[in-house]
Amino acid sequence: MRKIDPAEYQKRLDRITELFSGMVRAADAKSLMRCPYRDRHDDCTAAIRCRNQRPPREGAKLQQCGHDGGLDYRTAWESNPDSYPRAKERVKRIREEAAARRANGAPKAPER
Repeated sequence: MRKIDPAEYQKRLDRITELFSGMVRAADAKSLMRCPYRDRHDDCTAAIRCRNQRPPREGAKLQQCGHDGGLDYRTAWESNPDSYPRAKERVKRIREEAAARRANGAPKAPER
């Protein structure tokens, strides 16, 4: 059995990471523009109320998705759209704190 060259192995891992990171970035960007409850026929499959829902087409059972793809749909959910900015800010703060701990070599923070 041939020995694995660590440098060549790392080179291949870096190439795979480069390929997949581009796919992930594209998927992340797309996830902000298309509602996950919108199917290929533009029907809304959500079991929640959303301000983007429109009446169903004639003969259809599902409501239409009125989301046009030009906004961040997540704030449209009626669960409590006002809490979205607070949650986003909290996630940002937690990530920054974790990055600072990693940079300083500090141990992991206790579970919240």
